[in-house]
Amino acid sequence: MPKLSWSYEVSRKKGKEYRRVDIEIVKSERVSTVIPDNRLSYKTSVSPDGFIRVEVLNNSNETIKDVIISQRFEGVFEGLVRARRILSRSPLIVEDFITAPYNMEEGKLYIGIPILHAGEQLQLEYSVKASIIYRPKLVSPVVKKEEVRERVVKSYTFYFPLGKTKLNDLIVERLIMEISLLPSGEDYRIRVKGYADSAGSLPVNERIAKERAMNLISLITSRSLACLEKHHYAESLTGTPLEAK
Repeated sequence: MPKLSWSYEVSRKKGKEYRRVDIEIVKSERVSTVIPDNRLSYKTSVSPDGFIRVEVLNNSNETIKDVIISQRFEGVFEGLVRARRILSRSPLIVEDFITAPYNMEEGKLYIGIPILHAGEQLQLEYSVKASIIYRPKLVSPVVKKEEVRERVVKSYTFYFPLGKTKLNDLIVERLIMEISLLPSGEDYRIRVKGYADSAGSLPVNERIAKERAMNLISLITSRSLACLEKHHYAESLTGTPLEAK
C-alpha cells in the first residue's frame, strides 16, 4: 500500500495559481551502479597512427587480481599486446616486454592483467589500424553500489476558488482511480501539498492551505488506498515550487 505525506504553504502573492493542491505519485526503485575501484589508477595515450599506451598503477597495499582493460575501435587490431613492469620512475627502471593475454569480442579488445602486486605499475603497448579509436577503459575490477532512487511517475495540480477547500467530485474520482490502479508489490509514495494565496489574514490562509491538503488526504485514507506515514510532513515536492507556478 502506498504511503502518504502532506504539507501546506501560504504564498506571499495573490492569484488563482497560488490557490491549489499539488499531488505527486513517486516510485522508489533500487538501482545498482558500477563505479571504478579506487585502489587502481590508470592513464592512457593514443597517437594518430594508432599506437596506444596504457599505464596501470596499484595504489593499495593489497594484491589485485584479474585486472581487465577494454579498448573499443573501428578497425583492425595489429599484432600483440606488449606489457612490462615499471620498477622505478627516478631513475627509470623497467622490465623487458612480455606478451599480455588478450581477447577480441564484439568489436572490442580486452586485455588481461592476471595479477598486480601492491604499489606495482604496469605499462601496456599495442597498435590498431582504425578510423576511430576510443580511449581505453578499466572495466575490472569495479565496485557495485546499490542505492534507492525516487522517480515522479505522475503529478497533478488542482485549483480552488478563493477561500474554498473542497475539490470537485469528478476530479477526486479521477485521482482515486489513478491511485487504485497502481501496481501492488512495488514501493510508491503519494505526496500532497496544499497552498493558499495572500488574500486575507495569515491565520485564515494557513487554515485554508492545510484543509486543502487534509481533505484530499482524508478521502484517500478513507478508501484504504494509502496509509499515512508516521513522519508524514512532506517539506516540499520535487516538481512544483510554489512561486514558480
